[in-house]
Parts: sequence; structure tokens; C-alpha cells
Amino acid sequence: MPRQGTSLVQAARFLGMDQSSLYMALQKGQIPTHKNNGRTVISQGALLDYRARTRHL
Repeated sequence: MPRQGTSLVQAARFLGMDQSSLYMALQKGQIPTHKNNGRTVISQGALLDYRARTRHL
């Protein structure tokens, strides 16, 4: 079964941040990603975890 995930554009919208801030978080390893058909995607679980960890910021 193929792994599914959220595109980086959708992830930025979901988290309420601009794409450059999302890319910085990805580079720092704060949000895990994986490849799906050659595209970098983020799982919903990873998004929810990141949002819970950074909600107070």
C-alpha cells in the first residue's frame, strides 16, 4: 500500500505558516517527511505532532 501524505503547500496552510518557515522547520528536522511518487510529503500525524509541540509558541 503506498504511503500517503500532505503536500508542503497544504501543510503550510494547515499549520498557518508561510512556506519558507515550513522549509526551515523541515531543514531543522522538526517535521519528518517522506517521498510519495517522487514528491516530498508530510504525514497527517507528523503535522498534528508538530502543531501540538509548537502551539504555545
